Amino acid sequence: MDARCKAGRGLLLGGLLVCAPALARTPNDAVAEAQLREVIRRFDAALVARDGATLRGLFLPQPGAWASVLGDAGYARLKVRRPDAQRVRPDSYGHFADMVEAAERPQRERFSDIDIRTDGAMASVSFDYVYEEDGVAQNRGIESWQLVKLDDGWKIMSMLYSVHQP
Repeated sequence: MDARCKAGRGLLLGGLLVCAPALARTPNDAVAEAQLREVIRRFDAALVARDGATLRGLFLPQPGAWASVLGDAGYARLKVRRPDAQRVRPDSYGHFADMVEAAERPQRERFSDIDIRTDGAMASVSFDYVYEEDGVAQNRGIESWQLVKLDDGWKIMSMLYSVHQP
């Protein structure tokens, strides 16, 4: 193989490597992103209204993944009281909706630094959160949702969040 051919292949390969990130991710569709922000708004409104039925309706109506992960400090404190405690706690959206409905004091989850990635069929949404009860921060962390688009709109398929004491 002559030097020109090798150089041409090198330029082609280099060009592909430079362009690969642009080819790998499709920009968010503005309509899909607006719909996903509406899911976040409805989640917040249902939490404030203690509306478990609306919360349940935001999830794919079948078993999905839901888990919290304790931060280092909170996990260490819990292990002192309960040596068998687990850092990762699986749960369900149904249990969360039940808790919200039964809450005696106002609940609120404040979202910030929202990042949405979608191709219009599925989406990944992540953000920082602060969970409040009666206006007082109870815990904070990062939260990630995986969503799928169905005929009747976006549904949360899985949720994972870290828990740190304020």
